[in-house]
Amino acid sequence: MPATPKASTDEAPAPKAPRTPRKTDGREAILRAAERLFAEHGFEGCSLRAVADLAKVNQGMIHYFFKSKDALFLEAYMRGGQPLVDERMRLLDAEEALQEGRPIGLERLIEIFLTPAVALALSGARGRNFLRMQAHLQLDGTRFGSKLRSSLYDDSSRRFVRAFARSLPELSQEQVAWRFIFVLGTYQYVLADTGRLEVISDGASNGREFDKALREMIPFLAAGMRAAGPA
Repeated sequence: MPATPKASTDEAPAPKAPRTPRKTDGREAILRAAERLFAEHGFEGCSLRAVADLAKVNQGMIHYFFKSKDALFLEAYMRGGQPLVDERMRLLDAEEALQEGRPIGLERLIEIFLTPAVALALSGARGRNFLRMQAHLQLDGTRFGSKLRSSLYDDSSRRFVRAFARSLPELSQEQVAWRFIFVLGTYQYVLADTGRLEVISDGASNGREFDKALREMIPFLAAGMRAAGPA
């Protein structure tokens, strides 16, 4: 008598129920949309309605999570800004400990300052969005913009200015401060990904080769920092 066939044990698993979206999903979608739109249009040019449309949420959800446009911009900005400052401080602390009180070489000091920003540019669209937000913020003359710049950057900027002054003892404090501002303007424009490099080089250069940009900026900025002052 033939054996009774056994039931197959290779049945397909039951399909999983779709995951129910959580409120935190909406919050993250809002932040990502805000990062992109603030990068493209700046604070004034970006509306909460546009953020809601891109995030595919209703505008009330933005008010639920963030209360105001200022608070949304602040959180979106700090997601890139605070890690940037923290990494600069970590690198500077490590190098100062290594030098044991000696001045840091100028090229190395510029590299420490620029490398975290270049790493953001190389990290992908979100990193580049932050850098464009940063470029917009530098042109923001409002009390909100000034307060944000001061709270995030003042302490670290003063640390770097003091380090540059030790590396360039022949310069006055005023000259060091001016030249540090030139460093800020240079790297922020270079990493803002405006497309201008491609235009003025007739396509010979690629503005998104950020590692190459770092190699070009360090000697350029070091020469400018060392230059003799005006007569």
